[in-house]
Amino acid sequence: MALVSIGPHLVKNGSKGLESPDLEHTGYSIEASSDEFALTARLYRLIYTWQRDKIQFSDFCVRVDEIPFKLLPTARIKEHSSMGKFVSLELVLGSLCINHEVWRSLTSFLREFRDHLPINHCYYPRIPNGSQMVGPALAKLGFEVIKFHSYGRKLAVQFGWVFPQDRPNADAELNLHAGTIEYKPKPDRALGLGQWQFPRETSVAYLFSDMLESMDQANLLSDLGAGAALDSFKWTRVSTLSASEAKQARLDFVKQHPELHHNHQALAEELKSAELYSDAAEVYAIKKQVPRLIRLATAK
Repeated sequence: MALVSIGPHLVKNGSKGLESPDLEHTGYSIEASSDEFALTARLYRLIYTWQRDKIQFSDFCVRVDEIPFKLLPTARIKEHSSMGKFVSLELVLGSLCINHEVWRSLTSFLREFRDHLPINHCYYPRIPNGSQMVGPALAKLGFEVIKFHSYGRKLAVQFGWVFPQDRPNADAELNLHAGTIEYKPKPDRALGLGQWQFPRETSVAYLFSDMLESMDQANLLSDLGAGAALDSFKWTRVSTLSASEAKQARLDFVKQHPELHHNHQALAEELKSAELYSDAAEVYAIKKQVPRLIRLATAK
């Protein structure tokens, strides 16, 4: 493991304009220095024809042959027809921070990046009061809630990291995806413990997720955030029951509908319609459980 004592930081390199129709010079290089290597790699932006005017952080890349250290095995290398092999800037940062000891913080580099290079697009923009939905410690670091997603018996809370330059402006929507934690809300309307869903190591979101996982989970969300999360969850009948209560409710339903015992498909559909399984459960999967439910429900 190398000790990176200088950088990463940006340095002007004087290069301008298009290198090819889909590859643009940014005019900057990324530099870093350690006790084992020195990095100087020109920074480019990939241009996608269907969104030429949309610039997002993941569009920035460097040439593979300008990287003096080993990349993560999960690296996605893009072959450019005229310029050779490229990897994303995110992958370079991930390989640097995961495999080496880097003195400069990731957030410090990202702030510098925002000062010098344009970004105007992200997939999930900030939401109203997102900064108030996290605990004070997270808000101070620039993290916010940017999305809730309910599916089946699970609830995902997605976080974003907002550049310091943009935080004072409530209308600034830009942020970087910072990770997702998944909860399974309890019948008493408590979130319980969450499970972090780590993205690929090739993204800045992985580095942020690693940072967030190390923090006290009890203080991730503020009272406002926890309330908003639970309000966004799709509460069905089965989500208000404990595991034993759900099992008994299914057996009672099967016992009360003997006319469906010879039609497993119809019984499975009715069990789902009665909200005795989550809305994410597939009927074919419920159908596999039907014979056992019938045996238990009709046992003397």
